[in-house]
Parts: sequence; C-alpha cells; structure tokens
Amino acid sequence: MTDSDISAVDEFLAFSLPSDSAAQLARRDAIAKAMDSRQSTTALVGYRATGLVLIVGPEPYALSVAEELVGKVTLAILATEGNNLSAGSEKPVFTREIGGQIILVAAADLMDVGGYLGAFEVTVDVNGESQNLAGLMNLTSQTFDVVLDLGRKPAITLELPPPGYFAVSANRENMPKVLEEIAGLNGEFEKPQYVHYDPDICAHGERGITGCTRCIDTCPAGAVISIGERVEVDVHRCHGMGSCSAVCPTGALTYAYPSLGDTMNRLRQVLTAWRISGMPAPCILLYDSDSGAEYLRTVCADFPDGVLPWRVEEIGSTGVEVWLSALAYGAVGIRILTHERTPGAVLTTLAQQIELIRCLLEGLDYDGQSIAELPAVEFSSADWPQYVDESVVADVATFGGVDNKRDALRLVFDHLTPESSPIEAIALPAASPFGQIHVDTALCTLCMGCVSVCPAGALADGSDTPKLDFIEWNCVQCGLCERACPENAIALEARLLVDSDSRLMKRTLNEEEPFGCIVCGKPFATKSMIDKMAETLASHRMFQGDALDRLKMCEDCRVKSMFEA
Repeated sequence: MTDSDISAVDEFLAFSLPSDSAAQLARRDAIAKAMDSRQSTTALVGYRATGLVLIVGPEPYALSVAEELVGKVTLAILATEGNNLSAGSEKPVFTREIGGQIILVAAADLMDVGGYLGAFEVTVDVNGESQNLAGLMNLTSQTFDVVLDLGRKPAITLELPPPGYFAVSANRENMPKVLEEIAGLNGEFEKPQYVHYDPDICAHGERGITGCTRCIDTCPAGAVISIGERVEVDVHRCHGMGSCSAVCPTGALTYAYPSLGDTMNRLRQVLTAWRISGMPAPCILLYDSDSGAEYLRTVCADFPDGVLPWRVEEIGSTGVEVWLSALAYGAVGIRILTHERTPGAVLTTLAQQIELIRCLLEGLDYDGQSIAELPAVEFSSADWPQYVDESVVADVATFGGVDNKRDALRLVFDHLTPESSPIEAIALPAASPFGQIHVDTALCTLCMGCVSVCPAGALADGSDTPKLDFIEWNCVQCGLCERACPENAIALEARLLVDSDSRLMKRTLNEEEPFGCIVCGKPFATKSMIDKMAETLASHRMFQGDALDRLKMCEDCRVKSMFEA
C-alpha cells in the first residue's frame, strides 16, 4: 500500500490501525479497495443564524450567564422567575445593562419552544394571554437563533433536542463548553439530509386509520411526526440517528448518508478483497463517526486481526438488511458498538432488531449470536466470534447493493435459505415486518375494506369474483387491514416462510359465490354481505315488509322497485 492509501484508510476510519503484520496490511488493503467505489450524494440542509440568543431562566442566574456572552452575541432574556415585576404589570418587557450592552428582558411564563437553529419560536403567557416572545419584545425577527434554557425543567425534553437548543440546568459543569459553542453559532451552516421519505409506500395510515408508527416511536429527536395518513420528517430537527429507516417496514424512510445500496456495495467489496487475500472470515465492527471513533482510537491496537472496523454515520442507520447482507457476503459475525452517548431510543430499537435477527438466523439454522451489540468497554476475546477458515455461508453472495429495502431483504433471504428445511415458517416477535394475516371466513363478508387500505399490495380482490387474495412477502404487518375490518375478522401473525416460492405465491384467504339479484339475476354482492345487511337492518322501520327485499336487488332493480312502489 502507498502512503496515500494508508492515509486515506486512516481518514475513513477516523483512527489509525496497526500495520505490523501481513494480516494487518491485508485488512488495510481490503478497506482501501472498498473505498474506491463512488458514493451517491444527498441534499444539504441549511441553517442561518445572526447571533440572537435567548436565555431562559431565573433572572439573577440568567443575568450572570449573560455576562459571559456579552460582546460575542446579541442577547435577550426571558425571566421566568426571580424578576422584580409584580403580577399583572402592564410592562412585561424592560431592559438591563450588562458590560455596556442593553439587554431586553421579558418577565413571563414560558409556554412552548419550537423550531431549530436560526428559527426558534417562543410562546409565553403574559397575564393569561399567549404571545410570541419576539413580537412582545418588538424584535424585527419573530424568532430567535439560539435558546439557552437554564430552567429546572427544560422546555424541550427530547433525548436529542433540535440544533441550537441547550439545556444545562441539570449539568452546569458543561456551561463553559456550551457558551463557547453558542458564541460560534453565527452565520450559515449546512448538514446532509440524512433521511429520504417516499409517501407512496408509507404504511402509517389510510382512510383515517392509523397503522405503522415505528418511525415516530423510535426517533429520539421528535423529527418524525404524523400528519394524518402520512408522516413528515423535519429535516432541520433530524440528527441522522437513522433508527427510523432501520425500523421502516416498507422502505418509505431510507437513510441517504450513505444510501442502503452504497453501504451494501462497500461491504461486499471489502469482504471480497478480504477473502481474496486468503485471510479467515472477519467479524465486522460497526461504529459511528463521532463517539464510536473517539473510543476506538484508544483501543485500536488491541483489535484481533480478524476484526474489520467499518465506520457508519450512525449505528442506528443499519438494520436487518445490512447485517444479513454482510453475513451473505462472507462475514463471520457483526458487532455494533454502542456507548454512553447512544440515545436510549436507538438502543431500544437496536435491541428489537437484534432479537428479530436472532430469530431469523436460528430459524435458518445459523448462529443467532453472530450478530450482537458491543458496549464500549474493555474488549476481550470473549466479545468476538470464533474465527474460522470459512464464512457463515458456504457460498458467498455476489448480488449488488439495492436501495429498496424489501428487494434487498428478498435477495438476502433467498441466498441464506437452505435448499431443504424441516420447518415451514419461522415464528417472529410481534410487530416484525414479515408475516401473514388470518381471516375468519365465518365473519368476513368480502367487503374489501382491507384491500382498500393495504399499502404494500399484500391484499387484492378477485376482480369480478368475490375473492380475497394474499401475497405474504408483501405484508409488512402494519395492522391497517385489521383495524379497517368492520367485522373484526382479521388477525396478524408475525413469521417468515422459509420457502422462497411460498413467500411470493398468491393464495386465496376467502372466496364466495356471487349473490345474484332476486329480480334480474345480476351478480352484485356476496351472500354473506347480504345476510349481514339483512340481519343488521331487519328491525329498522324503513326496511319492514317487502322493503327488506330491496337489499337483495342490484342497484338498477332497487331504483325501479322504489319508484314502482
């Protein structure tokens, strides 16, 4: 390897690997070869801040903190307690002079803080009236660039608050670092747009019914919200943790920095180069760009030669499709490095994904422990899989990375599925993104309400025949069909069919002979639907006597009957 190759590898990893042995040099060479591939780009998200900082908290404390920032930024203070104004004052805004700078101070109760760096909207209660704080202070802008919250209870309690919001009441020893950072938040800033969203395949909702909420539940920044039948990603609040894309069952949310296809391609290339070098199958160590890389700088010399470190933007952005692809490409195991800065929501999602993948691996007759979380503590030999001359799979996969999650999973499962298996299906944890639905044919009237809300094409009607068809591979277990069924005839079962052909096969869940109009014989409904309607409306005053028979007529004969009467 050239010095430039070594430097490029070190820059990619964010630390320097040892290069003392042939195995260690081969590892570096494999990483360098994988880095040659081009990476697709993503859009940028921009912020613009002019240095207007709002300090929120008790007035004496806020004034003392303001002294540290005078001359570096433009300051305003929201005195939530400890001010010298009496309740009901008609002058809630006054001034203070600190270090020669006149600072506006508002005495009011904080109601809400929303927004992000350069665009924080702050709402306060003044004598029982809700007001925009910037407007109350008669500022040109209706927003603040930065909010420094000194209150006992932060206004924003998210694990990852939006950029530009700082809460230090519970951790005041960080104040010098926070003040230094605030002083530098003046100007224009950019970051990658980490996540892309395709509403056309989203399983969040349909026709007023809520289905999948996995992305909303897992986002530690509150950047994914429901807007009815779809979700919305606030790219300015997004920190790029990626767990939303990892749990999305359809691939409506995808990680874009890098993309799924780029991640899979690079893993395939590094493992191919590793295998060509003649080294035993490696264990992939996934770690994030910041804290993970910082921790590994202190322990990289202790890596076994069979450990291949691979940096990702955030460990939450990788999921089942990435991990299984690495095994299919020839890795012997995966370890995901976590640390004290990994958000709790990401850790929870990671644990759920690992539980799912262990069920899948064991069901496919592989070692369920080959993929695991690795907390950032002193490494020991027990933390790593045993190294063997062969990879987990007998024949390594050669398929390229694809950006569609379900397509990637189908390729992986097809590759990992044994030619013959004693089991038909693998039972999976509830809410897994694979499975079937059960239809109680005694209750189902074939109204096709379930078909109308299915976002993934798992359910289909029989066109001219009263029939409900199902393709199990398309089902993402979002629950929309179950909630849409007026007869409560549908139940979910999370599982994975082992046989590839069976997963893609269309099968009929319920079927009836069409019900013919009692006048002209034209088929227009099912017998079960007519029976259900007749039973429900039998006691209604408008359907007494011969009127009940109109339910058994097609639309044309029904109209004629009404006018003839």
